[in-house]
Amino acid sequence: MKKTVLALTTLALVGTTIPVSAASTTLTLTDNVNIRTAASTSAKVITTLKKGTKLTAVKKVNSWYEIRYQSKPAFITSAYVKATTEKAPTTTTYITNTDAVNVRQKATTSSKSLGKLAKNTVLTVQKQSGDWYQITYKKQTAYVHATLVSKKTSNVTTDSKPPATTPVKKVVKAVDRSKVYTVNAKEGLNARTAAATNAKIYKTLPHQTVLDVTGAVDSWYQVKLDGKEAYVASTYVKASTKASPPTTPTTPGVSLTPVDASKTYRVNAPTGLNVRTLPSTSSKVFTQVGHGSTVNVTGETTGKDSGWYQIKIGTGLYYVAKSYITTGSVTTTPPVTPTTPPVTTVPGSTLMERAISIGQQYLGTPYVWGSSNPVNGGFDCSGFINYTLNAAGYSVGRTNVNGYWNDDRYLGAKLSKLRQPARGDIIFFENTYAAGPTHIGIMLNNDQFIHANTPSLGISRLSERYWTQKLLGFKSL
Repeated sequence: MKKTVLALTTLALVGTTIPVSAASTTLTLTDNVNIRTAASTSAKVITTLKKGTKLTAVKKVNSWYEIRYQSKPAFITSAYVKATTEKAPTTTTYITNTDAVNVRQKATTSSKSLGKLAKNTVLTVQKQSGDWYQITYKKQTAYVHATLVSKKTSNVTTDSKPPATTPVKKVVKAVDRSKVYTVNAKEGLNARTAAATNAKIYKTLPHQTVLDVTGAVDSWYQVKLDGKEAYVASTYVKASTKASPPTTPTTPGVSLTPVDASKTYRVNAPTGLNVRTLPSTSSKVFTQVGHGSTVNVTGETTGKDSGWYQIKIGTGLYYVAKSYITTGSVTTTPPVTPTTPPVTTVPGSTLMERAISIGQQYLGTPYVWGSSNPVNGGFDCSGFINYTLNAAGYSVGRTNVNGYWNDDRYLGAKLSKLRQPARGDIIFFENTYAAGPTHIGIMLNNDQFIHANTPSLGISRLSERYWTQKLLGFKSL
């Protein structure tokens, strides 16, 4: 029986609502505190209020106070609140309780009567002296006996509104602009519309994406994406010293001799030519250029490192074996005006080598939303595909990634993502910043692909976890 009584008692305590006088309980915040739509930490956050903000309580619900925010109910936890109970202001009214009340010159019944007051006359009492009230009568000090006056006390009512609740202003602090900020999250980093974990996700940024950081807000970085402000958690961003673009080989001891800039340098390697970070066959392969591709040669190595051409891709300097480069007259291929549906004018393999060669000339150019021409300062991902294919001789209309994937008239039939990718394949990704097909690039080999991505045109690897998870499929021309 005792257990039953205890259970009922406990049940009665759950969800206890304690009324609070709105005029008498003032809440002072002891920290910056979220206010919510309901009395629960899982309820939606309406805004954050500053430390020191004063609020007027409506009622208390367990460990929460109900308040009013913008005339609507809101809730705040009592853990970060100092509640102060103040006496409601009162006023006292003095009224005569009988007829013919004598108003006397002094506080005594023997004093001269200055006049008489009717019943229910309201008096303005200056003070009480013993059994007498001092009043002003006909512009002079006078007295009435306290027994002839009733005193009524009432609460003061006011139409004034409670003090406005001001949200915390997010202060954007300056950052070190001399540093390079990159995404350090192998599964990608969510960029949000506000500096809060419950803010809407604008897009997910791949690992090692270079960020345009414009400021810092608490534990968030403010970044510029597609011309808009967004926010990323600073925990997943790496800040490193910005390296100046090299104008000469960075390896000590490597010397160069000038080359004839009037000549055109083309790749003569049927299986493709490796582009390396240093003039050595043991150095890291940066990318691969196709047979017949044009390269921008900036110098020839001499001395112990002889036998290599230094080439420029985007803003970087790299090396290719001189024995696989030939010279010839300069020829250019003007872009073909897009039409829909596309018409293939160049054999597939040659077409994609030319498209890759053209695309690599723009490595490092900025990502520009909606652009399909470098005259606009850069490309977006589908614009890059449109430009390179047309410039290579394949007439294709301008559409978005979803159009290129779902409309076979543009780039042909869909190929499974389980396919072994090959150089020249057009690669598609989904759910990068929105649902469905959202990103596109061109494969350079079975792992690397070139694509226009925030903040600039670059090369990524399909083997990176982020891209593997987002892979949708391929198309091949």
